[in-house]
Amino acid sequence: MRSCVNPPRLGNIVPTYKEYKDTYRKQRNDFRSDPRALPELQAWRNLDNDYHYQLLNPGGKAFVHASLVGKGTEGFKPWARADTYFSEYAEHYPASLILSESDHSYIIGNKASYDGRQYPLALTEKRPEGQGYCHTLVIPKARVYNAVDPLATFGHCFVLKELRAHFYDFWSKMKNREAMLARAHDALKERESALIHQSPRPAEYTDAVNADVFSDFQRLKPVFKQLKAEKDFVFGFHVFPENTIGHLHMHVFPHHDYFREYSTRDYDYKTVPLQAILDVEDEDQSASAKSTSLSSSAEAQSTTRDESSNGFPAVNTSA
Repeated sequence: MRSCVNPPRLGNIVPTYKEYKDTYRKQRNDFRSDPRALPELQAWRNLDNDYHYQLLNPGGKAFVHASLVGKGTEGFKPWARADTYFSEYAEHYPASLILSESDHSYIIGNKASYDGRQYPLALTEKRPEGQGYCHTLVIPKARVYNAVDPLATFGHCFVLKELRAHFYDFWSKMKNREAMLARAHDALKERESALIHQSPRPAEYTDAVNADVFSDFQRLKPVFKQLKAEKDFVFGFHVFPENTIGHLHMHVFPHHDYFREYSTRDYDYKTVPLQAILDVEDEDQSASAKSTSLSSSAEAQSTTRDESSNGFPAVNTSA
C-alpha cells in the first residue's frame, strides 16, 4: 500500500489502556469538582441563552459561533446562543443527514471527509479529516455535554451504553452499512467540489490524486461491509477539556490500519475508548460500595459495643 499521508506525530503517542482510564478519571473528577460545572450544566439544559457560560464554552468554541446566532438553514430552527452544533439536531439539519434514529440518539455521518489527501493545505497539527474510513458519530438527543457530564454516567452509564447499542443494531442491517458508505461518499464529493472550484485550485490536489481518493473508497467497500461491530470498530470520546463541540458524541470508525491509511491519527491520544470509561465507572462504583459497606459495618459494631457495655468489650459474667 502507499504510504500514509498523515502518520501520527511523535508527540501524540497512543496511550495505553490504563493511561486512557487514568486520563478519563482525572478529567472527570476535575470537571465535577469545579463549582461552575453543575450550575452551567443546568442552565445549558434549560436552554438559557442569557447565562454567562465559562466552563462549558471556553473561548466561545464549544457552542455555535457567535456569528451564527439567529441564523440557520432555510426552513430550520435558527441557532441560539446556548446551542451547540449537535443540540436538537433534527431541528437544525435535514433528515437526509440522519442515518438512524432511536428513542434516545441519532447516528450521523461526519461532515468532514475521512481522506487527508483532500486537505492538502491543512496544517499537520490541526488535521481536519476524520479518524478513519466512513468516520461516523452517534449523538444523544438529550442535552448531555460530554462523557464527564454526570448525566452521561447516570444509571450505570445508560446514555453511553445506548449509543453503542444503537450502532450495534444499526450495523446489523446491510442496508444501513450501504447508507453509511453513501454518506461517506457524499462527504468525499462535497470536499472534491470545494477543492476543484477553489481559486486557485491547490496544486497538490491533482486529477490523479482525486481519482485515487475515489478508487480507494471503492476498493475498501467490500471489506468494510464485512466488519463486525463488536470487534472491528473504535467507539471513542474526546473527553473534556479535549472536546471541540459541547454536546456528547461518540466517534465510530474501523481501527484497522488499512482503513486509516489516509485519515488523521493526530487525535488518537485523546480518543478515550468507551470501554475504558465503563471500566472506570464500574471500578469507582465498586470501590464506593465497598467503602460504604465497611463504614456501615464499623458503625454497626460501634453501636453494638455502646449498647451492650458502654463502649467497653462485653464481659461474660455467667461464669
